[in-house]
Amino acid sequence: MRNKKINLMQKQQNRQANNKKRSHNSEQELWLCGKHPIFTILQKKRRKIFEILATKNTILELEKFLQDNSLLSFKPLIKLVDNEKIESLVGKNQIHQGIAAHCSRLPTKTQNELLDELQKLDGQQLPTLLLLDQISDPHNVGAIIRSASAFGVKKIIFCEHNSPKENATIVKASAGTIDLVDLIIVTNFSNLMEKLKKIGYWCIGLAAEAKTSITEIKDYKNIALVIGSEGSGMRDLVKKNCDLLAKIEINGEVESLNASVAAAITLYELQKKL
Repeated sequence: MRNKKINLMQKQQNRQANNKKRSHNSEQELWLCGKHPIFTILQKKRRKIFEILATKNTILELEKFLQDNSLLSFKPLIKLVDNEKIESLVGKNQIHQGIAAHCSRLPTKTQNELLDELQKLDGQQLPTLLLLDQISDPHNVGAIIRSASAFGVKKIIFCEHNSPKENATIVKASAGTIDLVDLIIVTNFSNLMEKLKKIGYWCIGLAAEAKTSITEIKDYKNIALVIGSEGSGMRDLVKKNCDLLAKIEINGEVESLNASVAAAITLYELQKKL
């Protein structure tokens, strides 16, 4: 009788452990959709791919893409489905273009990993950094990542408690360019900014009340650009820790710009110095 109880307890413990493991795995996985995002993640190979779903209108294009890019190892993962199947996994509001993939989330870096990497560049030009403070709208985040990638900014930093987790909307809004950049998650922006200054960075924040124009900041070297949400902007302590605040000159009748538009304009201005 006692052995039966022990066996029962062991089964319950194993079941709980398996449920916990499944829950953890599901947090590290997601469904992505759209041709640009899926083709990019297949090319960059930064994620584990579990399954690729394609409709009859897309499957030939997918197979040709795999053939042309020497990616035929992914072909066994393809499954022919209808639109309804994809919509049931990614949501009816997602423009999936007849293709979706079940994959792992992108790996992220910590503050210490970022600082170690930057310190190893001793004597070399430091890369431009982009810090997103309290930008929570996934469409804005994705659009900013797309602009950053377009203008050569490869390191994008988020605050752990004020940013959305990577999801299909962010990846789709980035047109797959999220797989071209490094994502860094930190717990304290102000602490990071202080350490970046010691390495040689200028922390420059976008703020409507600033006196300096963004056209002037391209003269600075080693820029860590901070962008807050279009609603509340940067947090007060983050703004206080900036070396300089800069603004985009706009028509006085317009109160502010969308965060992703502001980011694109500023990043374009910065790349002029390259």
